[in-house]
Amino acid sequence: MGYFWGYKTAGIFQNQKEIDDWVAAGNGILDGTQPGDLKIVDLHKDGVINDQDKTDLGNGIPKFNFGFNLGFSYKGFDFSTTWSGAAGFKVTNGGYRNWGNSLQSNYTKRFLGRWHGEGTSNTLPRLTNIDRNWTNFSELYLEDGDYLRIANITVGYDFAKLLKAKVLSQARLYFQVQNLYTFTKYSGMDPEVGFGQHSWMSGIDTGSYPHARTILVGVNLKF
Repeated sequence: MGYFWGYKTAGIFQNQKEIDDWVAAGNGILDGTQPGDLKIVDLHKDGVINDQDKTDLGNGIPKFNFGFNLGFSYKGFDFSTTWSGAAGFKVTNGGYRNWGNSLQSNYTKRFLGRWHGEGTSNTLPRLTNIDRNWTNFSELYLEDGDYLRIANITVGYDFAKLLKAKVLSQARLYFQVQNLYTFTKYSGMDPEVGFGQHSWMSGIDTGSYPHARTILVGVNLKF
């Protein structure tokens, strides 16, 4: 439940000979395939690409969720940090381009690395006005979503002893940063994404706003 169903891919056709050799080996291609288009895997080797060639491409639900806390204090200083992460899941990155493929839509700088001639790319296909590469769901949309996030770092100091005020048992000044940094290979804005109201529909990124980084300064007073 919650897995991604689509076409497996095997790179990009670099020239017409590769297309001809692919077909000669018994593999199907989509009508109008040209150099720069995706090699869609013909799972049944029947020379036709259809829904029968779609398969399980991975799951948007993490196999592992984890986190840990660290903290210490020394004299008047205190430090604490919270880390969280997830592993073993895929993310559909649909947020870096316009689904309608409008000529007026924006693209991320990732598309500067698209195929635009033989040998230029074996991962990102060419861009066209009528783009068969993106209208068929495939591994092209999927990326590993594994991440480790520095969720919180807090540093504080208690000035109570320096102030020597009998009415104050604590006068702590602290600095806190939330969502400081996320270690991930995911190219979108944030790998921790969901979609819809059901937990099994996680891992679908349609351009969701990322977790905001928040910087706080505070004071704790105890009388």
